[in-house]
Amino acid sequence: MYKAITSAVLFIIMAVLIRVPFIQSIDANILQAVEGVRQPFLNQVFKVVTDIGSSSVMLPLILVLTLVLAVYKKAAATLYVYLLFIVERMANEGFKDWISRERPAFHPLVHETSYSFPSGHSMNAAAMYPFIVYVLIMHVPFFKRHQTSVTVLAGILIALIGISRIYLGVHYTTDVIGGFSLGMALFFIFKKIDENFPLVRQK
Repeated sequence: MYKAITSAVLFIIMAVLIRVPFIQSIDANILQAVEGVRQPFLNQVFKVVTDIGSSSVMLPLILVLTLVLAVYKKAAATLYVYLLFIVERMANEGFKDWISRERPAFHPLVHETSYSFPSGHSMNAAAMYPFIVYVLIMHVPFFKRHQTSVTVLAGILIALIGISRIYLGVHYTTDVIGGFSLGMALFFIFKKIDENFPLVRQK
């Protein structure tokens, strides 16, 4: 559980640091620097990437996962995935409303209406994609055989989703780190739960 605790502590640190003027200045400088390197092609690429971290994509993906595991008669293994998704969404919305950090005002390329910290897309990505990969590796032979490649690709995707939120101007860097850290904390917690109380027996 030390990984979950470490991730949670990092989230708390970020929640404190976003009130520090020096950190706020760094956040603003990073956004201004990123805005200066925007290109039309990259704008479209990162809009697609950021959508991969959205709840509107995540829920259908979980449904597909359920169907895939149903083929192996292990659909019950996705119950923790649905539960994680619900808990993660509730936690994100709760912390956003509680912390109430305003969104950046540096010419965002997409429109967002909620508060800024922690980043919801980053939290989605950090909580859900590792757990989906974990479930696939545990129950689908193909993914078990290629677990290193799948894990690396998932890590790259998660990082790109976080970067996309900064690039598009809708989150500060600390928002993304906060989302990643809280998302990873939930991932480690649910992974531990599944290890201790598996819903599907391993053969």
